Amino acid sequence: MASSLNAAFLLLVLSLALICISLLPLASAGPLRRVARTRPAHDAYRRQRRLTDAIDRGSRPPLHMFETKAHFEEEKREKGDAGANGGDGSSSAPIKYLGGPVMTGSVNVYLIYYGNWPEGSGQDVIENFVNSLGAGSDQQGDPAEPTVDRWWAINAAYYQDGEGGRENVGSEVQVAGTAYDDYSAGTNFGENTVWEVVSSWIGDGQAFPYDPQGLYMLLTSPDVTVPGYCSEYCGWHTMDYMGSDAVIYSFVGHHGQCAEGCGAQSASPNEDPAIDATVSTIAHEIAEAASDPDASSGWLDDQREENADKCSYGVGATLTDSDSSGNTYEYNLVGMNGIRFLVQQNWDWENNMCVSQGN
Repeated sequence: MASSLNAAFLLLVLSLALICISLLPLASAGPLRRVARTRPAHDAYRRQRRLTDAIDRGSRPPLHMFETKAHFEEEKREKGDAGANGGDGSSSAPIKYLGGPVMTGSVNVYLIYYGNWPEGSGQDVIENFVNSLGAGSDQQGDPAEPTVDRWWAINAAYYQDGEGGRENVGSEVQVAGTAYDDYSAGTNFGENTVWEVVSSWIGDGQAFPYDPQGLYMLLTSPDVTVPGYCSEYCGWHTMDYMGSDAVIYSFVGHHGQCAEGCGAQSASPNEDPAIDATVSTIAHEIAEAASDPDASSGWLDDQREENADKCSYGVGATLTDSDSSGNTYEYNLVGMNGIRFLVQQNWDWENNMCVSQGN
């Protein structure tokens, strides 16, 4: 009798043990990673999450990546969203203000040309565009044509709720400084090294001051490899810290590595399809950094898309002309000194649509 009771008791103990084991999580097939609870889920960026998981930014603000054209179009098909304006743009969902900061006052853009950027490599086109964002329309060619500064007016309609009331994104944009980095980190590096390079140029005794109104952009030459660039994304922006000071910065690679994948045309306004496509990505990143500096708490829609994401690769109505070789090219904006550009549209939050000109 006693032996039967002992056997029954052992069977009960074993059963309870098996139940407890079944409730335990299965062992991970790979190494454990710390999950940052403060990082928002970017439902529209499954590929982005794969990249950022590999990086593990901890509690630092997330990267917000501008997808390649192929990935953007695939994702749009998966979501079943034809986009705004009959196909231009990735989502027609309204964008919302989430209560965080935007870049008010003057938006000062600091450009770091990393790698091989000899004179005449497109710097003049890039800098003309950035300076044209904040220049008056009277400086930008024929007043009847669409201008770069009125493109920026779309962005200047975004705002934050400040202590004194509504404060809009700054209407003044300018190149505040340039620097050339001669491969200080080599020709192959990842996201964390981008931050190391950018931060090395900021501070006392460095090329750039710390500027709370600054956007620091690292522009790499075609021979520099950054994992994910060209295959997954064309550029990104985020924020990091030097001590307690927030630094807004961005990465954009030279689109000579992947011109078609990042939206280049066979003929372009400045007879340099790669640089002209790079300018459009620079515009994308400046617009997003100004309206959502920390890539998580400014202006986003329910898909976690920022304003320029919603109009990715859509250029709207265009004008045409011929280059010096007789090739026909399209353009949709005119900047200072009559320089022409083909730049994606931006999201008009008040009218819920992609447009090329603001008020």
